[in-house]
Amino acid sequence: MRTDTKITHRGRGRPRKFDEGQVLKGAMERFRTLGYSNTSLDDLAEATGVNRPSLYAAFGDKKALYLAGLARTHAGVDATFAALHAAAYPPEKMLKALFLGALEGFLTGEDGPSGCIAVNTAATEAVTDPDIRAALAAFVALQDGWIEKLMVQAGSTDPRGDAQIASSVIHSLSTRARAGTPRAELIAIAKKATALLLG
Repeated sequence: MRTDTKITHRGRGRPRKFDEGQVLKGAMERFRTLGYSNTSLDDLAEATGVNRPSLYAAFGDKKALYLAGLARTHAGVDATFAALHAAAYPPEKMLKALFLGALEGFLTGEDGPSGCIAVNTAATEAVTDPDIRAALAAFVALQDGWIEKLMVQAGSTDPRGDAQIASSVIHSLSTRARAGTPRAELIAIAKKATALLLG
C-alpha cells in the first residue's frame, strides 16, 4: 500500500489535504493502545488530526479504516521480512534479528509497551468479525511463510515446524510486552528460544 498518497477533501472552507500514510499510522497507534472496540471515531480524529467527516470521506467507517491500517502494517512487515531474507545472515544472527527486531517494536506505544497490533487487537475481534478474522489469518500466514523461508535459508531440517515455533514465540513476546514484562526478561526469552531452535 502506498503511504505517500495525498487526499484532498473540499469542505465549507479551503480544501484540506493530509497524508494517508500518516493518518493510518496515527489511527493504528490509537487502535493498538485502546483496542478496536474501545477506539471511537473521536479518538481516531484526535490521533490523526483529521476530523470525523474527512475520515469518513477518505476511508468509510471505523472498520474500513482499521482494515486499511492493518493492510499497511502487513505491507511493512512484508518489507521487513524481505530485507531480513535478503541479508542472508547466519542462523544465530538471523534469529537474533528476528526476535529482537520484533521485540523492540512491541516495546513502543502511546502510553507504554503496546505489543503487536494484529496479535493484540485483531485476535480479539476475529471470533465475531469474518473480515478481521481473514486479515488476521493473512497476517499469520505472511509471518509463518517468511519465517519458513528464513529457516530454509538457515538450513533447518523442519523449516515449517521451526517457523511455527518462532512465530509462537514472537506472539508470546508481544503479549508479555503489553503485560509489562521487563525488557531484560523478554530478551532472555528470545535468547532461550534462539538456543532451542539452533539446537
